[in-house]
Amino acid sequence: MSVTLLQKSAALAACLLLSVSLCLPARAEELEPPAAPPAAAEPAPNPPEFLALSYTSSRDAIHRGEVSDLTVTLKDTALLTRDFRVEDYDFSKLIDSFSACTPGVEVLSAEDEPVTLRLTCAGVSYSGTGQSLKLSAARKGGGPAQTVEITVAQAVEYTPPVPTPKPEPTPTPAPKEQPAPAVVITRSALAAPLAANQAADIVVTFHNAGKTRVLTPQAVFTPSESLLLVSDTSTFLLPDIEPGKSQSVTVRVQAGKEIAAASQALAVELKYNYDNAGTLTAASAADKLNLAAVTTGDPAQKTDAATPNIVVRDFTYGQSNIAAGSRFTLDFRFQNMGRLRVENVVASVDGGENFALDGGTSTFYYDALPAKGEQKQSVPLQALPTAKSGAQAVTVQFKYEYVDGNKRTAASSEVRMAVPVVQQDRFQINAPALPESCTAGEECVLTLNYVNRGKTDVSNVEAAVEGDGFDAAAKTQYVGNITAGTSGSIGFALTPNQAGKVKVLLKVTYEDPNLQPQTKEFPVELTVGEGALPDDLPMDDLPEEKPFPWPLLALIPLGGVIAGAVVVLRRGGKGKTADPVPAWEPWPDDETPGSPEE
Repeated sequence: MSVTLLQKSAALAACLLLSVSLCLPARAEELEPPAAPPAAAEPAPNPPEFLALSYTSSRDAIHRGEVSDLTVTLKDTALLTRDFRVEDYDFSKLIDSFSACTPGVEVLSAEDEPVTLRLTCAGVSYSGTGQSLKLSAARKGGGPAQTVEITVAQAVEYTPPVPTPKPEPTPTPAPKEQPAPAVVITRSALAAPLAANQAADIVVTFHNAGKTRVLTPQAVFTPSESLLLVSDTSTFLLPDIEPGKSQSVTVRVQAGKEIAAASQALAVELKYNYDNAGTLTAASAADKLNLAAVTTGDPAQKTDAATPNIVVRDFTYGQSNIAAGSRFTLDFRFQNMGRLRVENVVASVDGGENFALDGGTSTFYYDALPAKGEQKQSVPLQALPTAKSGAQAVTVQFKYEYVDGNKRTAASSEVRMAVPVVQQDRFQINAPALPESCTAGEECVLTLNYVNRGKTDVSNVEAAVEGDGFDAAAKTQYVGNITAGTSGSIGFALTPNQAGKVKVLLKVTYEDPNLQPQTKEFPVELTVGEGALPDDLPMDDLPEEKPFPWPLLALIPLGGVIAGAVVVLRRGGKGKTADPVPAWEPWPDDETPGSPEE
């Protein structure tokens, strides 16, 4: 019975333990599924490797505080365009010599070409310090960023003025200007001297003797004290005057009630504008038109004679244009236009800042010149190498005396003659430097070296590459203005499409010192080689190698045995008993097959 009781107690304890184990919560490590194996780390993307091919600026010169548009052309030779997406990259501008901007990105290359981009920073302001433009390129999602730095040659670094002990103002250098067109003012002739209260119409003509158009001319007339302007206004607005053309205006004058002097004058000033290298510049021309009049007063009082004037009737300089630095002879003919004889005439020639005497003297003396008399004079001159292009003035001043009754009076007159000057085009471009080798599918560079040997600037220089069978990231490059005495080079990056002869035409256009367009062409023929075979060429494409003919080697000893047998048979056929062929014996250890006998 005790055994039965013990068995029941053990069974009851087992049931209790089972109930407790079912009611307890399971551990977290028993309920959670096994952790997944860690994923393999993705390989880090290759950093960008962009190269700066070229850049452009909307300004020829950028000073501190000025705003300009900068465009940079980048190229990654290790990345094809089809594998490139703009949205996968971050392009930004770093801290440099220009203000902040968000670059605009434009893809220039085809899908099967190395990616070429154009980054534009519009409206950036120059700080005045340095010439650096820094751009950053990085893949989104990580990876190192690449910094591309470009030197902007158009940026003019600001130099603060150096204080001087004396507060003397620093002279501002004169800007390079186009010469103002020379305007010659003439009037119509009077039938007779003006009498008191007499009115007359004077036709005043303005002739443009320069090379630039006269814009918005205004003529202002001022009469002398004994003349009156009968016209409604003293200011007249004229149409624009083309080079070599004339415009006229009619002015009505009236003599006063009393005329004190026989020589009256109508002063005229022409105010106008002209185009000075894109800038509207103001200029003026003035002259004094003499009018003869009959004086009033005591009839017994003698009227003074009119002042005789000496004018240049015509002049020549032997050429259509005078080149700067060349010599020429100026021949002019002058005449006494008055009614009185003039004496002690001294003529002085002044070439100004553009002409100099080429020997001899600039002053000439004439004892007398009768009324309506003429004289001729030749002056050797030289146009200075630094002379400005265009019509330049040579001034002749006449000083003389005339006798009116018993009174001797001194007088003078000044005449300006316009002589056209041209600057020689000394902009030199050397033949292009060819690369040592050029391979299809790979980039090669052609370079043009230039130097401006002239005394003035060469403007609007533009280079272009033309032809078929190659690709170029930038087929046209704007170089801008090239100052006198400077040199540089222009590079063209070309990628031939296939092997063979490729003809390329390099063309450079510019405006010479006389603002005439010029073009220089350089034809080039490139010999393009085949590109290298790819590393993953399949083995099936290689030519099959033929096996070495080992069986033929086995026939060589057999042929020797047969030849020996034939010799033995021939000896036996002569009646001689042939020795039996000795048995084959192995070579001694110290001999080798085929070794010479001692």
